[in-house]
Amino acid sequence: MSRLALDRLENPSVSADGGSVAFTIRDEDGAGVEIACRADDLERIVGYLAGLGGQAAARRADVTPSFFGNTDRVLAEPIRTSDVGLARGLEDGEVILVARMFGFDLGFTVTRPQLAALHREIERALPRSALAKTDRHHHHDH
Repeated sequence: MSRLALDRLENPSVSADGGSVAFTIRDEDGAGVEIACRADDLERIVGYLAGLGGQAAARRADVTPSFFGNTDRVLAEPIRTSDVGLARGLEDGEVILVARMFGFDLGFTVTRPQLAALHREIERALPRSALAKTDRHHHHDH
């Protein structure tokens, strides 16, 4: 099997009915391969790539710290989410943080201390007016 060393992704397309997507992977020499899949498969692909990234970080002994620090210097382009939520995990003390992105849900396992650190970071990053007790979030109105 031949291997492309990823240089860039290009030529994104979405079918007229939104049921499938396609894009091209190119290497530094310009060689490429087109990938096409059902839109439903994107969630599985993202999960697969995230797992691969976690394995690589563990082998480098460079796993992301357990608790949030200052996130003001995030360099990656932000991924837009339409909603976030929490679910009980499979283990005691485990919580699943779920983010809805692009019409699919991606879940992350977090611990209670990590949630507490996330709460502190939200309080630090957002202006007090955004955290006013009079705010009505849509999930509280149901």
